[in-house]
Amino acid sequence: MNGKKPKAELRAEVRNQGKSTADNKALDGDVILAAQSILVANYGNEVMIATSNKKHLSLFIDAREWGEI
Repeated sequence: MNGKKPKAELRAEVRNQGKSTADNKALDGDVILAAQSILVANYGNEVMIATSNKKHLSLFIDAREWGEI
C-alpha cells in the first residue's frame, strides 16, 4: 500500500479485506507504526520495519524479521 493514508484509512482497508490487526476496540499499534512509516516513505526515504512478527506490518509496508535484515 502506498500513498498518504492516515491510520483510520489503513485500518479500514485491511478490515474490508477480511483481515484484522487488532480487536475493534483496541488501539492498533501496528497500524499507527505503518502509517508513520508510510509518511516517511512519501518523503523519498527507504523504510523497512524490523520486527519479530511481520504478519500484520507487512500488510502495509516492507516489514522483515530481525534475522532477515
